[in-house]
Amino acid sequence: MTPLSITAFFDGRLGHEKQTKGILQALSELTTTQIHPIRLPASDFRTGFRNWRRFLWTRLFSGRPDERLSRVDLIIGTGSYTHIPMVLYKERHGGKLVTCMTPDLIFRNKMDLCLVPRHDNPKPAGNIFITVGPPNTAPRQNRHESQKGLILIGGIDHKSHRWNSAQLMIRIKHLVDAEDSKAWTISSSPRTPADMIHLLAGYAAADSRIQFIDAKDTVDGWIEDAYAGHKSVWVTADSVSMVYEAITAGCHVGILPVQWKNKDNKFQRSLSYLIENRLVITYDSWETGQPLFSPQPLNEASRCAREILLRWWPERLQDDRRQ
Repeated sequence: MTPLSITAFFDGRLGHEKQTKGILQALSELTTTQIHPIRLPASDFRTGFRNWRRFLWTRLFSGRPDERLSRVDLIIGTGSYTHIPMVLYKERHGGKLVTCMTPDLIFRNKMDLCLVPRHDNPKPAGNIFITVGPPNTAPRQNRHESQKGLILIGGIDHKSHRWNSAQLMIRIKHLVDAEDSKAWTISSSPRTPADMIHLLAGYAAADSRIQFIDAKDTVDGWIEDAYAGHKSVWVTADSVSMVYEAITAGCHVGILPVQWKNKDNKFQRSLSYLIENRLVITYDSWETGQPLFSPQPLNEASRCAREILLRWWPERLQDDRRQ
């Protein structure tokens, strides 16, 4: 079978790139693919202005693909910064255009498929496919060690929540002391404030049960290996992408609370769904004696890849024995 020709746009933002890479990996497991990556320059005002100028200029010309150029089957990317380059690319090369989010209204009808998390409350449409959460690259390897725990710390986001390092440290120490037979790994993220990193580093230096790893010292793939090796994973509530990665990897997941500025935000809506469906538990529930759940399998990258193939290339699923 001829490989599915895919052009993938990457904007340099780790969370966005993981969503796209997760779907690309899942597609490659289901059918033969040939992937051409395009890495966009760093986003700034001037680059954004040039993108819009190019987009508006092309409105004066036909949007039909240029038959002199090589054609592609699928164009995919995540993040609003990728939308204008992808639309322009489609107008020259053809292909089905897929994005992992709800695009701005001006581009919504130009997307053949939008893979949108349910917490965004998308309006039903023929090109909208609702996901439980964002697709990701976390593998489900079933080699978790029950005597190892992982704590993942988010950080400051002034729009969504108030950060309190001292209060979070109290909860982390309570958690570790209550399960003192485990060896714990704690890791920060790029958003973690300096005072929290200082507290965590000092805590680990004084306790042999704990290893602290600063996010800036990790390499690509570290977090996926960490999910695979730890059965229990606790994540601060602001780091929803890591919550879904841990569930996808088959970990038992607990949520460390943050103080939301607006309690009805998309992060809390997403977590409420996970709590209601027994995919995670809250810190408060754990304090009352409730154990972490063994989650049901969740693989949104695979579900999105299947949807793409079912819509346009269903014959590529006929030989798939894993359905």
